[in-house]
Amino acid sequence: MKKPILYLLGLAVALCACHPKTDSLVGTWKADKVNVQFDERRSTPELVKQVGAMEKQNCFTISNDSILVFNGLETKTRGQLTTDGQENLYLDGVLFGQWKNGEIVTKTPSPLGEIVVTYRKR
Repeated sequence: MKKPILYLLGLAVALCACHPKTDSLVGTWKADKVNVQFDERRSTPELVKQVGAMEKQNCFTISNDSILVFNGLETKTRGQLTTDGQENLYLDGVLFGQWKNGEIVTKTPSPLGEIVVTYRKR
């Protein structure tokens, strides 16, 4: 009788270890690295630099009730943050970014290419 109970207990511990601890997400996150991957034929170095500087000012706060408030240069967004139990984070059901190694990485497509922003908790 003890073996099945120990087996189930071990399985429960292993499953819990696989899921990220969402409490670690609570706090204020600021843009740490910005990689503007624009098509060189459709943009200029000045534009890439300007977009990078604007994105570097972004930050967001995640509260205990999983509400995310995003503050961009010209944008303020609020929504419910959820996770798939792996790395993916969703804001109101739409992929927001990936959470790994203590960072949140977002990828934003644009007509000129993609903007990849890495956020770190402050």
